[in-house]
Amino acid sequence: MKFPKVSGKDLNGNPHIIPDTLEGKLNLLVVAFQQWHVRPIETWIPFLQRLVAEHPNIQFYEIPTLRKFNFISQRIIDGGMRSGIRSKEMRARTITLYIDKAEFDQALAIPTEDTIYLFLVDCDGNILWRDVGTFTEEKGKEVLQKISEFSS
Repeated sequence: MKFPKVSGKDLNGNPHIIPDTLEGKLNLLVVAFQQWHVRPIETWIPFLQRLVAEHPNIQFYEIPTLRKFNFISQRIIDGGMRSGIRSKEMRARTITLYIDKAEFDQALAIPTEDTIYLFLVDCDGNILWRDVGTFTEEKGKEVLQKISEFSS
C-alpha cells in the first residue's frame, strides 16, 4: 500500500507534496482529524524526537487533515494552529492538508476519524508500518523493528 500523493503547507507557509518533499529516507507520519487529537499526538512526541536524534535519515511529521475550506478559512485555521506551536522546527513538521477526506480515508483504509493514524513511509510513499492511537512501548518497539529491517 502507498501513501497517496497529497498537497499541503507546513505552518511556516512552505508548500509540500507528500511523500515527495518529505526529508527523511523514512518518515513517520502522524495523521490527525480532530482538534482534540493533539493529546494523543503529544504521547508520541518524546519518542519521535528521540527517534530523529538517533537516526538522522528518519523524520516525523504531524499531518492535520481537514476538509476543503476557502482560502480565508484556511488562513484562520492555520493561524490558530501556528499560534499554538511556538517552535519553528515543529511548525515545519506540521503539514496541514485541506483535501477530499473521503478519498484520502479510502486510499489509506481509514475506517474512522476518531483516532490518530501513524504511517512509516519510505521516500516513495510505500507504507512499511501503520498503527493507530496513543504511544505505547510496544508500538515504539514495532517502529524500531521496521526501521532496522529497512536499514539492513
